[in-house]
Amino acid sequence: MIRKATFQDIEAIWQLRLETTQLLKSRQINQWQHQNPSLERFHEDIRLGHFFVYEGHHEVIGMMAIKPGDEPTYRNIYDGSWQRNDPYLTIHRLAVKANHLGKGIADELISFADCYALKNDIHYMRIDTHRNNQNAIRLFQKHGYILRGTIILDDPEGDPHRLAFDKIVEERHENLG
Repeated sequence: MIRKATFQDIEAIWQLRLETTQLLKSRQINQWQHQNPSLERFHEDIRLGHFFVYEGHHEVIGMMAIKPGDEPTYRNIYDGSWQRNDPYLTIHRLAVKANHLGKGIADELISFADCYALKNDIHYMRIDTHRNNQNAIRLFQKHGYILRGTIILDDPEGDPHRLAFDKIVEERHENLG
C-alpha cells in the first residue's frame, strides 16, 4: 500500500536512506553518498505532505517525494531542453529496500506518481538521476520518461551532474491507494 508518510515513519525512512546509500556505493554510483538527502529534507517533505511510503506487512519498503512547483536545479538544462514549460511535479528520493528490488515496487511508486499528478490536474512530470544509475534510467524509460539533458545540483559535495528526464502524463491509472 502506498500512503502519505507520517513522522512516525521517519526512522524507517532514514534506515532506507542509509541502506540505499550503501547499495549505490556498492554499484559505484556517486549518488546519496554525502549529506543529501538529509534527515531535515525528509522531515520537510513529510511536513509539507510531499512524501510517500510503500508499506508491506507493516514495514516501509519503498519511498519517494512528489514535489509540486518549480525545482530550482531544473531551471537550467544543458545539452538539451525540457519538453514543456508547463506546471509539473518532480519525483525525488525514490528508493526501495534492497531485499525487495525486482518485485515491481518501484514500478508501483512511479505509477502512483502518475495517478497523483492526474488527480491534481497536472500532466507533466520531471525526474533526474546520476548518469551511472542504469537501474533508475531503465525504470524511468520503461515508464515513458525521455532523457532531455543534464542538470546540475546545487549540492557542493560529489558529482552534481544529473541526467534529466520528463514525460507527459495522459493515461489515467487506477491505483491511487
